[in-house]
Formats: sequence, structure tokens, C-alpha cells
Amino acid sequence: MDFSETTGQQIRDENVRACMEIFKVIETSFGPISFDKMIINELGEICFTNDGANILKRIEILHPAAKILVSLSQQQDEEIGDGTTGVVLIACELLKRANELINKKIHPSVVISAYRLAMCYACRRIKENMCVFTGLSDTSFFINVAKTSLSSKIIGLNSKKFATISFYVIKSVFILEKKKKKIYFELKAINFVKVYGDSMNSSHIFDGCVIEHQEMFSNVVNYTGPVKIMCFNFDLKLSKPKLGVSVQTKNLSDIKTIFDRELKALLVQVKNIVQVGVNLIFTTKNIDDFIVKYLVKNGIVIIRRISDIFIKKIAAITGLKVQNSLKKNNLYYDTKFLQIGEAEEFFKEKISSENFILLRGCRFCPSGSVILRGATGFLLDEIAHALYDAMCAIKKAAETNKFVTGGGSVETNLSVSLEKLASNIYTQEQLGILEFSEALLVIPKTLCKNAGLNYTEILSKLKILHLISLYEKFSQLKHFGIDLFTGQLVNQLKNGIVEPAVSKIKSIQIATEATITLLRIDDFIISTKQNKNK
Repeated sequence: MDFSETTGQQIRDENVRACMEIFKVIETSFGPISFDKMIINELGEICFTNDGANILKRIEILHPAAKILVSLSQQQDEEIGDGTTGVVLIACELLKRANELINKKIHPSVVISAYRLAMCYACRRIKENMCVFTGLSDTSFFINVAKTSLSSKIIGLNSKKFATISFYVIKSVFILEKKKKKIYFELKAINFVKVYGDSMNSSHIFDGCVIEHQEMFSNVVNYTGPVKIMCFNFDLKLSKPKLGVSVQTKNLSDIKTIFDRELKALLVQVKNIVQVGVNLIFTTKNIDDFIVKYLVKNGIVIIRRISDIFIKKIAAITGLKVQNSLKKNNLYYDTKFLQIGEAEEFFKEKISSENFILLRGCRFCPSGSVILRGATGFLLDEIAHALYDAMCAIKKAAETNKFVTGGGSVETNLSVSLEKLASNIYTQEQLGILEFSEALLVIPKTLCKNAGLNYTEILSKLKILHLISLYEKFSQLKHFGIDLFTGQLVNQLKNGIVEPAVSKIKSIQIATEATITLLRIDDFIISTKQNKNK
């Protein structure tokens, strides 16, 4: 077996170098005053985004250490939905400063121990000293959480409108479980409908499910009463013989008899559908024209050839079971076993040049839709992604009911607190804790740099304020952060810049864990198996 090996400090230097390249790519895309990246893939498709997870997912990365940062960003995106850029910036800064300590002959185990201690202290301080609590009825807090998340996105200039949309859409899928005293949000029931044309400011919400359709047959415009729904995932028509199957008979009348028998069986099943009281049918496949005519005559609306995704969504929100066949153990004999979906009403509406079905009042599970308008496909995709991130932030804030202020206030407060902690430690871990405290300042520093502010002067003033806030008499100063539009230090709680506390805690935890993972690597081996026949 042939292999190449890189060991010791050389591998750590290479890992840091690869991670700092990632740092340079996403650094300018952090904060409300930041830049977008234009990414073109091998097919020539263009994407404009400043979302850290989206950028790292789309670019080609080969180095194993850099891939860890990509997975780090994806993990933050899946668990929290926001803070995907900040977590990578913190991880890169922690790794760079740890490597500098190791170059100064501090053992990696000492640095790792110091980082773990600093991480635990920082997370505990956020929970015990930095959190703001509020009730679920205080809508302004949750709208401010969404505004903070959206401020760095492409819709940041109109963040108030879209933050309100995010709040009321996620409110429509709110579920309270009284027995366990827990709240849930069915984010999967939220539907983003992307319609080309008009301004993004024309986007609006609909309290229900919006379904695009291609083929609709009906003799009514809409139902304002209760709607009973069925979904089919098969062709409702006379079945054709399978390939290789043939019918042998000496009498032509036998063929007609077989045909009439199959037709009768199918008509019995169709009549049973009518008797059940169904008045709306969705199918992913086809329905024979004579069956369509019969069903429409009986007041049933038929929508053919919709996607599997919409069929599953309709089943989830209306409580029905998708029918995959109509066999003898099915509609032919009994219809009681069927799970038929229900909704209060449905409408047919044309938006731009596209036709939609709108279901409202789905009784099994709440549902909400956002009708997005925009000039291009990638703009609509970016708006949808930004709104989803904002909804995830609201969800986490509501579930934990804990908030922290933004604008670099949390990181600066943790930095001065860790410096105070380090002053009481007389072992080599003191150096690691001090570097950890300095690494956290990468967040306010990057915010200032991207806004074109003098970060040296601003950070000095901000650190003094937070140093004073360690005294109980001046504890309210802990909420002071940077107003990037004026360059002033303001109370971010009054300014409405708030985030879920769990977002900050998770960012620090997974960034530290990723850094420790890379610091523990002291050998890099690439092995190649030889051909045994040679």
C-alpha cells in the first residue's frame, strides 16, 4: 500500500490556511450592510446570495478541513435557520488564534482545555445574564426577531413588511399541545408560491394552501361551504392489458362482455365516490373523459396532473389518505375505511398568467401560504430562503422564549467577561481563554468593516461600556451594541435588534467543537491501495 503523509505543525498550518480562505470568501457577506455573491455553476445557472450556508453549499471545496466548515454552516442552518455566516467566522478566528498559540510552544491539549472552559462559561453567561424574557402575546418582539434576520438579506430594505409576513404565516401553523404544555410550528405546512412578474413588494400572505394547477374541470367557480376532498395517485380509467397478456376467444361477443364487465366495475366505484359526498378530487395521473364528464355533472371539481409534492401537502393539511388503487378491497365494496379530507372552502384564482386553487380552513392541520412576486427565478428563490430563515428564528424564539440583543453586544460582553475570568486563572489555560475572548470580537469587528466604520475606535468604546456593565448598578449597558447606519453605540433592546438566545449559544458551541476537532488532527494520510495482481 502506497501512502503520503503530512504530520505535526505542517498539517495544522495547512488546515488554518484552507479555513482562512473560506473566511475571506464569506467575510464581506456578513451583517445588514454587506455584499452579495454571484455564483455560476457548471450549467451556467446564476445565483445571487449572501447567505453563508447557501454560498458554501454552491462552491466547490476540496480541502477536508474546509469541508468541516461547510458542514458546520449546514448544521447551523438545519438546527437554527440563521447565523450560518457568523458561526463560520467564529470558528475560523478560533482556529487561527489557537494555531498561533501552538506556534508559541503552547501544547494543543492545553489550548483545547482552555477553549472548552471558555465555551462553557460563555454559554452559561448567555443563559444567566444576557437573556431577555417575554410572553408569546408580545408580537413586537417576534417581529423584531424576523427583522433582525432579514436585515442582511436581499429584502432587507423592506424588512418590516416581510417580517410581518413571516410572523403571521408562522402564526397560522401554530399548534399548542395542552397536555404537555408545549408549542409546535408545522413549518412543512407553509407553502411558498413563486409567481413571476410585479414587484417583490406585491408579495402577500394567504391563510390556507395555494396549489398551482394545469387541468381543472368544474361547473362551479368556488365552494363557500365545507369541502370533502379525495386524492388519487393512479389513473382512473379502464385498465389496459399488461405487456404480453392476450385474450383468446372464438366469439367476438366475449370481448364485449369482458369490456362491459370492467366498465361496470369502474362505474360502481365512481358512483361510490359520488355517494361518499366528495366534491373535490386531486390526482397526479389521468382520468378518462367519460368519467370526468360524469363526476363534473354531479358537482365534483376535478384537478388532474398535479405534482406528488402537492398531493402529500394536501393529504397532510386536510387529513386524508392518498389512494393508490381502487381494488376489490377498496371502493368496490366499502367506502367507510376511506379517510376523506375536509376544508371550509376553496377558490379558483388567476395570479399573473397562472391558475391557482386556494384551500382555506383545513381542519386537520393549520396551513399558511406566501405568494411571492419578483422579476426572476433566482430572486424568488432568495426571497423564499430569507423568509424561511426568519420563520425559523421566530420558531426558536417562541419555543425557548429567550432573546438576546444583536449588533455585537453579546460577543463584546462575553469577551470582557472572559478576560475577567482569565485574570483569575494562573495556568497556561489563561492564554487560551484570552484568545477565545479576542476571537469573539470578530463579529462586531466584521460588522464595522462591512459598514465602512472605524472598528478600532468603536470597539474600544464598546468594550469600556460592557466592562462597566459587569457591575450590577450599570447592568443595562450589556444591551448596548453598534448601530451600523449611524456608527453610534445604542441600546439594541430599545432599537429592536434582537435574536433567539439559542442561536448565539449554538453558534459558540458548534464553532468551538469544530475548532477542537481540527486542533486534534496531527496527521494527514492519503492511502492508495495497490492492485494485488501486480
